[in-house]
Amino acid sequence: MNLLEKYKPEKLNEIKGNSKSISELKYFVENFKRGKAGLLYGAIGVGKTLSVHILAKELNYDIIEVNASDYRDKESVERIIGESSQQYSLFKKGRIILVDEIDGLNLEDRGGAQALASIISKSIWPIIMTCNDPFNSKLKNLRSKSRLIEFKKLDYLDVFKILKEVCDKEEIKFKEDKLKQLARKSDGDVRAALNDLQNLASEKELEDIEFGDREHKETIFNALRLIFKSKDPILLLDILSKTDLDLDECILWLDENLAKEYDKEDLKNAYEVLAKADVFKGRIRRQQYYGFLVYINALVSAGIGLSKKEKNNKFVNYKRPERILKLWIARQRYNKKLGIAEKIAKINHISTKRVLNDFYYYKNFLKSNEMVKELDLNDDEINWLRER
Repeated sequence: MNLLEKYKPEKLNEIKGNSKSISELKYFVENFKRGKAGLLYGAIGVGKTLSVHILAKELNYDIIEVNASDYRDKESVERIIGESSQQYSLFKKGRIILVDEIDGLNLEDRGGAQALASIISKSIWPIIMTCNDPFNSKLKNLRSKSRLIEFKKLDYLDVFKILKEVCDKEEIKFKEDKLKQLARKSDGDVRAALNDLQNLASEKELEDIEFGDREHKETIFNALRLIFKSKDPILLLDILSKTDLDLDECILWLDENLAKEYDKEDLKNAYEVLAKADVFKGRIRRQQYYGFLVYINALVSAGIGLSKKEKNNKFVNYKRPERILKLWIARQRYNKKLGIAEKIAKINHISTKRVLNDFYYYKNFLKSNEMVKELDLNDDEINWLRER
């Protein structure tokens, strides 16, 4: 049997690591009042969805589960979730509506978020939503109508205890340091840890196995939150490498948001660390020795994390670096200019580079309707010329 299914908790008190969050969830459901939803947030594999299912079972509630990524537009949200929120159950005393992975809602284009927010206001049953990052800007409206309940990642020692218990019951031989290594690699994801254990223990022996890294993609917001709120160097060391941004962009994000999290001596220490990282960047440019990247990675992750004496417990809304935004705007403007220059170069049989060098002189002729028509300029290019 699959270990994940075999050892899945069947009672709320069997779920490790988030007893306080589960108590909040239970209180919310049992004392439900119209107008508010429950929003469970946290990393993958920490028990958000499982807790809702077990709670419904213990309360003898019916559960209606939908995955937000499958019902993105206004019509389907109203049809599936809206109808369920107003119907009474025939055989059970209550109902929970679980909307899983609301990160998958296409909130901007299809009206899914607005429809769900309206349903929350009128629902006669508790609606529970789950997501990884509730502070994403596209979830703003839903967040304002929700009670946020955080499910934290399990400490690797808690994961180790679960794995050890399973190994003992399954008679899998293991070395303690190897099992701890597997627990650490799971990054708090119990499901991932049990799946890895299943795959690695086919010979019922974990004594001589080398474990590879488990890749977890992090958003830059989660990475920043972890660096600013945690002081565990092992957890922080490679956190930025798990984002989709390159190291230079990550440093810009850190620089933009440091002053929001740290102050006084902590801020001074953090900027000193960031300055040392910049020194190593300069050495890489001059010497072309990329071995210094190891030091930069350590400084901008664990180094900044350890610069604080105490973490800031207040919620901070991280801001995109203005420098990146300015570069993006400048690039968009240049692309329009380049597009026009390429069209001029093609008609005049000259190089684009030459047109760009003399663009100031060409620009005086480009505002006439005849030239616009001849070059077949689009609306964006015309508007760009008129603004110059």
